[in-house]
Amino acid sequence: MTESLLLTQPVSAPGVLLLGGAEGGLHERDARALHAEGYNVLALAYFGAGTLPPGLVDIPLEYFFAAVDKIASFATGKIGVVGGSRGGEAALLVGAHDDRVGAVVSVAGGGLVTQGIDYTRGSLLDILDTPAASWTLRRKPLPYLPYEVRDELRDQVEQREPVRLRLAFPDVPEDASAWRIPVERIGGPVLMLCGSDDQNWPSVEYSSAVGADNVELRIYEGAGHPLNGQPGQPYTDTLSPGPGVRFEMGGTPEVNTKARAAAWAATLEFLHENIGITR
Repeated sequence: MTESLLLTQPVSAPGVLLLGGAEGGLHERDARALHAEGYNVLALAYFGAGTLPPGLVDIPLEYFFAAVDKIASFATGKIGVVGGSRGGEAALLVGAHDDRVGAVVSVAGGGLVTQGIDYTRGSLLDILDTPAASWTLRRKPLPYLPYEVRDELRDQVEQREPVRLRLAFPDVPEDASAWRIPVERIGGPVLMLCGSDDQNWPSVEYSSAVGADNVELRIYEGAGHPLNGQPGQPYTDTLSPGPGVRFEMGGTPEVNTKARAAAWAATLEFLHENIGITR
């Protein structure tokens, strides 16, 4: 499986780093769509592909900085970073630690550093019960907000019902400073797009927790988690496969289909306005 996909333009153009989420791998279809809009694009996998780690555990931020090096060698001006779900978390971290980034889009992401996902543990509950850092910087794990698995989730797993994974995430602590991503350090604006009925994790609450002046938060009422990516076929259900379970993503097929299209349009408009391509 490919670890990255670089699509360049024949003439000087802005660059975008594209990051997927907890599914691992890379998003080639979205990369090609952004390339068609006129950008140099680097779609980057950071686990679950090729020689990369099998899970979202101890991923060095330096790995992303090297990717910014690569896309910057082809691009003009500031770099845009687009990430979905846990990739939104990564995108904000990259922007906060690399001054070449001038615009960040987090789709169904969050502004707090959260616990890793050790897929080698097998079952969902084993994964959630295994402490693991998602990211490292200078070889040191970043502090993370640990899972807090509710009995309701354990019952859903036991009863083989669709699992609402947000039940594994704690409410935003009164003092979240230890885990808050310093998005105010990003050298440009940030767009955070979330569904109000996200059942995968509390993306609205975790995005609201950043509280920075350079952030615009848009909430799609009634939408669930699957907002990321170029619009495709309409959704027919609200479920997604997981490790031995089915995840309930929230929303409805109709609302999620419309919200995904709106989120993609908002992403393109934001990039066009902030890193150099205008329409």
